[in-house]
Amino acid sequence: MARTERPASTAKSRTKKAARAPRKQPPGGASVTTLPVVQGVGPELRAQVEGRDRLAGQRLAGLDLTGVNLAGASLLACDLRGARLRGANLDGARLALCDLRGADLSQASLRETTWLGCLVNLAELRDADLGESTLAAVSLAGADLERCSLEEATFLFSNLGGARLVRARAGEASFLFSALAGADFTRSRLKDARFVFSWLKDATFDRAGGLVPATFRFTPFAPPDLA
Repeated sequence: MARTERPASTAKSRTKKAARAPRKQPPGGASVTTLPVVQGVGPELRAQVEGRDRLAGQRLAGLDLTGVNLAGASLLACDLRGARLRGANLDGARLALCDLRGADLSQASLRETTWLGCLVNLAELRDADLGESTLAAVSLAGADLERCSLEEATFLFSNLGGARLVRARAGEASFLFSALAGADFTRSRLKDARFVFSWLKDATFDRAGGLVPATFRFTPFAPPDLA
């Protein structure tokens, strides 16, 4: 049987219709908008960062943002690996899904901040202030929090494995359902702190102050004299 050829005019007509077909919109008819990428160096870059209430998906890895003011800002999925945020002000900021591995946050003011799903492994937080902050599903493995203020801070489902909290001020802090294997609390102040359903294998509490039996609840590997 002879093959029937499709008329060329029909194919061309379909091609034109496809070209004129409207682009599908996201569910609900909402349009997709993206913030402009931060560009520039030095004072120019600092001005762009400090002038925003919201930073989303920004690539700021390795940049020098010493002393930057981001108080009250919202940071979503920002890449801040190895960034220098020494002495920065992030009071009241909200950070979600941000990558701060190896960042320098020493002496930064981070009071009443909210952290969700962030990576802060091996970061420097010496002398930083995280008082009254909430950190949920945050990884601080190997981070240096020496002399850090953690008073009334809450760590929930977070990982502080191998973190240094030497001489940290953690009065009334809460470590809930968190992993603290190998964490070093030497000489830290832990009056009225709580460790509940947290993993403390090989954690060190040498000369830590404020520890009482009520400090540890349902916590494997708590200090033997306080478990």
